[in-house]
Amino acid sequence: MKLTKKAKAFLMSTMIIATLGSIVGCSSNNSDSTYNKVDSAKTEKLTSDNKKTLVIDVRSSDEYAKGHLVDAINIPFDDFKEKINELDGYKDQKIILICNTGNKSGKGAQILVDNGFKKVYNAEDGMDEFDYSTVTYTNVTGSEFENMIAKNKNAVIIDVRDAKDYEKSHIENSINIPIDDFESRFNELEEYKGKDILIYCSIGRRSAKAAGILENNGYTNVYNAVDGVTEYDFKLVK
Repeated sequence: MKLTKKAKAFLMSTMIIATLGSIVGCSSNNSDSTYNKVDSAKTEKLTSDNKKTLVIDVRSSDEYAKGHLVDAINIPFDDFKEKINELDGYKDQKIILICNTGNKSGKGAQILVDNGFKKVYNAEDGMDEFDYSTVTYTNVTGSEFENMIAKNKNAVIIDVRDAKDYEKSHIENSINIPIDDFESRFNELEEYKGKDILIYCSIGRRSAKAAGILENNGYTNVYNAVDGVTEYDFKLVK
């Protein structure tokens, strides 16, 4: 059957539209990247590996101060977009975000993905929905830790690595109390109880333990570097 010119034109335009739709659809699928959604069990597994995972709590600073995950830093959601450049060094690292319900953390996770972060996870079981183990000392990144040292000359810096590692190199003016001795020696810091106490180690694990010991003994201005000396290029002296 022969088609009229009008029918041929209609058929051709339909084919073009279909082809363009297919191209656009493929293009959208290729660029439509998103974050990974995880439950409480996966969240706890990811956060237990602080050497490979950066944990970001996007709740308000007041909510964070009342209790947060052991290795979580705090970037309130309202400040997230303007502070995202501070996370550039973590683009190739796993990042998990958490809030109270998974809503704001999901929005923050998408912001990271849209800015080129590849390994992004959102804790869909938020702090209000699962009984996570929490702490109240403050976690900070390596860069923020250095900024605190530079701005606060009265801060007390504690290195909880082994003595042999401390002797090789350490942050200037830091005090060495190895983590194996910390439980029996933390009372040496009694005179500094009202000052900011900044703790670091190699990967942030031992320093977190020390921060917890101080927290449990009434110290309030305690800061733990989640990035240790093997992960962040601190300025060290011998």
